This record gives sequence, structure tokens and C-alpha cells, in this order.
Amino acid sequence: MTNEWYRNSRCCWVLLMVLVTLFAGGCVTVPMGSSRSGIEYSHLVRSEPRPLQIHILRIDLQKRKLAIDVAPDPDGAGEAETVLVLPLDHARRAKIVAGVNANAWSMVPRPPKGEHPHYVVDAACDIAGWVLVDGVERSPVQPGYWSFWLDRDGTPSLGNIVAPVSSARWAVAGFGGLLTDGKILPGQSEQRHPRTALGLDREGRFLVLVAVDGRQPGYSEGMSTRELAELMLELGCASALNLDGGGSTSMVLRDEHGELRIMNRPSDRTGPRPVPILFGVR
Repeated sequence: MTNEWYRNSRCCWVLLMVLVTLFAGGCVTVPMGSSRSGIEYSHLVRSEPRPLQIHILRIDLQKRKLAIDVAPDPDGAGEAETVLVLPLDHARRAKIVAGVNANAWSMVPRPPKGEHPHYVVDAACDIAGWVLVDGVERSPVQPGYWSFWLDRDGTPSLGNIVAPVSSARWAVAGFGGLLTDGKILPGQSEQRHPRTALGLDREGRFLVLVAVDGRQPGYSEGMSTRELAELMLELGCASALNLDGGGSTSMVLRDEHGELRIMNRPSDRTGPRPVPILFGVR
């Protein structure tokens, strides 16, 4: 057997194993930087129970510092709390190297009933749920919107609170809980959409951020909140919450060449939707 035959055979074998892994719902893991960087990105491709493209960031909170970018308030004490900004612009401004969109929001002023809102850069909006940026509150706690926060000493917490936590320094919020103490919270549902989620392992050391693409038949068709909770449990989370999804689902990552990229495929035909908040690490 020649060396050329061996090399060709080995290449075919590697390709075959990759294809088997993907069709079996396997995971391709691409570490970001060295093992000491504290960030690991994975892309999970599944064909069952439907086509799914899942993007995962696993962040070591002992090695990385959180960052949240919110644009300035356009009307001071008025109804709007911020404006919409493209995810990559958020990342550049706050020097975020890995992150996802966070809180939901509503347009200001609200569009007339039955009219589809226009999500455009610099459009004013009101943030849903708690946002705390380096100790400065940008949006208050709202009942029903679960929060994730980090204390001044670096301790992470996640839960359904009714008042701000005085020791918190950073905070974002989502629609509701997915997991608490390893228990799945949402019931069964047939509503499948793009999803964004945030979770913590039982020790509170690793933060898991997930973006699931959806609304794209044959490529990635989305998940229910129950399926999202099951995924977060599978990824080692003991607690997790459901962040804003739909067309807002975006994951940003700086690649090996130092370029910021949107890693998932947002569902809006116009591309990544501008959002009020990007949450991640510097």
C-alpha cells in the first residue's frame, strides 16, 4: 500500500465519521482560543425529532467577566428605555467576544393593532424585565420575567424575583424559567420557534448560552419551551431561563481570526434583527 493510498483512505474515514456524527445528532465542538480562555463554542446538528441547528457557548465564570451592552436612553424619563442596535454593533461597542441577545422588548410607540412592527436600527423601545449594567439599573424588575444576576463577589443566581437584589452588579431577564434545581418547568407544547436560553450548572461555575435556529423548514425548525428545557438539562444545567427568541435569536462570537460573526442563522429574511441588549463576556 502506498502512502498516497493511506492518506486518501484516512481522509475518507474522517469524512465518514463526521457525517455519521452529524446524522446521529452528534456535536462538533470548536474551542475558542486555548483551553484557558474560558469560552467553548459548539455547533450541534440534529435530524430528530426534526431538523435542528443548535449553537452553544459554555463560559467559565471563574475566567471571564460578564458584559452587557444597552444603547443610551433616547427620551430620559419618557416611556422608551433604549433603542434597537444590531448585535455585531453591540458587541463592538462593549468589546464582547461571545454572547447572545437577552431581554424581550416592545416598540415605543406601540404599532396600531394588527400592524406588524418595523424592527429598525435606532427605533425606540421599552425593555421587558430587569437589566443591570455594572450596578446601574437600565430596566426595573418585572413580576413574571425571570432574572439572571451576578453579585459583586461574582456569585451567579437565577430565579423569579419581585424586587431588585441589592448586592447584584449585572442582570438580564427572560420570559420565564426552564429549569430549577434540575426540574423541568414548562409543560408540553406544539409551539416551535427560534429560541435563546441561559443556564447555570449546579455549582454555578459554568454559564451556558444557547441559540436554536427555527422557522426554516428543512434546515432548522425550532423548539418548544419544553424541548428547550430538556436541551439545557442535557447540557449540564441545573437552572435555566428562556430569553427572547423568534427573529431576535442571535449568537455573536469572535472567530480565530479576530472577526466578530453571527454564528447562527437568524430567521428574519432581512438578516440579524436589531435588539436592545447583547449579553455575554468581554
